[in-house]
Amino acid sequence: MNDNVLTDPFAAECSPREIPLAYPGHRPKQSTVITSDALWPILDRNGQDLAWSCDHVQRLPMCRVALEGEEAVSLGLARTVHPYLSSVLEESQGVSPNGRVPVLAIGSNAAPAQLRHKFRTSQSNTPLFVPSIRARVSGMRAAFCSFVSPLGYVPATMVQDERAETEMALQLLDEAQLRQIDASESTAYKRVWVETPILLETGELLPGAYAYVARHGSLGDGTGAWIMGVPGDALPSEVSESRWFPDQESLLSRLCAEPTLAEALGATPHEITTSGVDMETSFDALRSAGLVREDNPLFELPDEIGARPRRYGALFSPGVAEPTEDGVIATAGPSIDYLERRGRSVVRLGAEVDRLLDRPQNVELVSAELVCRVGESAPRVVATVLRGRDSGHQSPDAHAIEVDNVLRMGIGAETGERILVRAAGVRRSRWPDAILGPPNSLTMRVTLADPATTERDVCLMSALSLQLLGISSGDYVVLEGAVSSSGRVPTVAVKAFEVPDDIRLERQRVSSGTWGARFPGVRETLGIAPDIPLVFADASTRARLGIGRQELGTLRARPARLQQFGAELRETLILLAVALVGLLTVVPSAVIAFVFFGALVVGTFGLTLLKLRRRLSHPRARG
Repeated sequence: MNDNVLTDPFAAECSPREIPLAYPGHRPKQSTVITSDALWPILDRNGQDLAWSCDHVQRLPMCRVALEGEEAVSLGLARTVHPYLSSVLEESQGVSPNGRVPVLAIGSNAAPAQLRHKFRTSQSNTPLFVPSIRARVSGMRAAFCSFVSPLGYVPATMVQDERAETEMALQLLDEAQLRQIDASESTAYKRVWVETPILLETGELLPGAYAYVARHGSLGDGTGAWIMGVPGDALPSEVSESRWFPDQESLLSRLCAEPTLAEALGATPHEITTSGVDMETSFDALRSAGLVREDNPLFELPDEIGARPRRYGALFSPGVAEPTEDGVIATAGPSIDYLERRGRSVVRLGAEVDRLLDRPQNVELVSAELVCRVGESAPRVVATVLRGRDSGHQSPDAHAIEVDNVLRMGIGAETGERILVRAAGVRRSRWPDAILGPPNSLTMRVTLADPATTERDVCLMSALSLQLLGISSGDYVVLEGAVSSSGRVPTVAVKAFEVPDDIRLERQRVSSGTWGARFPGVRETLGIAPDIPLVFADASTRARLGIGRQELGTLRARPARLQQFGAELRETLILLAVALVGLLTVVPSAVIAFVFFGALVVGTFGLTLLKLRRRLSHPRARG
């Protein structure tokens, strides 16, 4: 065997499957992304070491990964700053942290060497790419199964103990990886959902996770279950020394001390590891020796192997809405899919949040964590409030706020993170809505204007953005900015032009780095990719909109409907003038000609309004 391999405790050749007395294997001292040939440390959002606590909820997608420059480049990520975990997973595996399944690693699965061995010897060719986060699990302990594995060691299981707080690893698996681990465990374990507080090294508290619980209970005696330690663990004060086994060799030595077990399993730890005895035989021997506690309530929980798994992205609590001087702090949750948005990005407020904000029609959102971190530089978005009677769906939890994905992307917030919400007054004539419907709108990321359009009342956006707003290049749009000190949202009407490809590509090339850069990269700064639509606006426009101090700020754009109506009306009047001349020429009676002309005017006007309504607004869905 290669000497370098032997000196690497994380190599597959050093796994408990190869060296049974090494069980449960060597664990990293920090949260890590485990791959087949690398261990990448997981850091907090600021690129610092995790510390088991944080001032604001820190969801895993917003953690960073300490990649080397070449490793980042190989994934198509910038080397100027450590990338977010969401970016690393999406570029490498295509499955973000929110879409992964949270599973507690109790024993050897927490050791990179064991995972590498399992995935290397599998016939499924499933790639190993697993975030493994240190976790403190309340009310649970790692114990020993009531059998000897054919691999030569006594594996781990989990038992309840309300006094306990045990350090384990919480791993995020995609579905292929979950099937791989299920296949390696299903002969002796159930995968059950355990409801218990789990504190991650990020400071986030989860309400539960999956865990593999072995059949036939656990090893123990009349004083309780025998507890598994790992190298470096201290004896818990509430556990007697007779029940504590810091490593596999100490456990097997205890078993060898029983004459009947020495005869059935082996007289020394080494003999047990090489005996090859099957699980049922070893279980019968251990039970006969009186060392099996068959009662484990966790094993009575439903086995969820093969069932639709629960995802990390849904594991958060709405918490309690907190009123502040600047608004209300609440937890952002995802909006439901079947909303009647009608071309707008919307939020739905829980009853208590709605009451605290005095039932606004529009609100401004910003990440509470980013406000504390970068102050006025934090991006903000303006959103339309959609209430239960408008949406046709049950209202959210009283203290919750449901936020469309585009809006969360705009402010760089994940589901489960706390956001600051305040009422926003938007000045807009409402009476045209009865005729034309509510206008289309787009939440857009603001970037500096190209020199050719600086100090002009214009903006640049993509052809698709123009089409979504229902306008053409050169038409006017109304831009809505950030809430002012008076609670109103300033608006500016400017001409919108399609951005040329060369300007768009050059801006894409130079956008990199994080806070403070001239062109900060959205993915590097906020962890968002792909981003919301981009709009080029000069300093004057940004200042008038109140977003001049924001980095990667946003605005909301909508068509200038009066201008659109005027343009359509001009074209229509020209056609009507030609029609009137034609009628007077063809129809001998002026009265009849004017009657025909009146009908033509009414019909043309109606068709013009219908055309504008279809282009500038979204009709209600018909179920």
